[in-house]
Amino acid sequence: MLNILQAIGSIGTFIMAILYLISVLIQIRQIKISFIPYLAFDQIIIEKAQKLKLKNLTENDSDYVNTAFKLQNLGGGTAKNIDIKVYLAEQEVIQEKHINVLPSNKFYLMPINKKAFEEFQDTIENNGYSTNMFINIKYYSQISKKQNDMTYRVKIDEFVNLDDKDLYEMTFETLNS
Repeated sequence: MLNILQAIGSIGTFIMAILYLISVLIQIRQIKISFIPYLAFDQIIIEKAQKLKLKNLTENDSDYVNTAFKLQNLGGGTAKNIDIKVYLAEQEVIQEKHINVLPSNKFYLMPINKKAFEEFQDTIENNGYSTNMFINIKYYSQISKKQNDMTYRVKIDEFVNLDDKDLYEMTFETLNS
């Protein structure tokens, strides 16, 4: 009789351990899902030769990458309904883009128009570091259903190198998040 009670107790302990393991796995899954997406730009180098050439440093050198910003989702969730507006002097909208979905660990190449290149050229020629270009990004998190709003100011800094190339680094100063 005692052996039967010990066997039932052991089976009960085993079942409780399995239920506990399932509970922990569900909690880990909830934590993983609850990551909020965070959109940011890749490191960009500008080479000044006969014309400006952009280079996203984490991509292979190809023509379409050299005329685009690489917008990355660095968070754990999916960003939805992304609206991107590029402004000059906080008033003139020079470019608008809408992206339906950007999953985590993915990127979107946002093409840059001629006015943006002209602004980069003017900033470099005038030895300025802050452009008059602002980028506003609005997106929704799939989990929280909350709209996130970020505004960046584009800055151009000299990039020190040992070659005889004129290189500059494009940085994005966060104004709000």
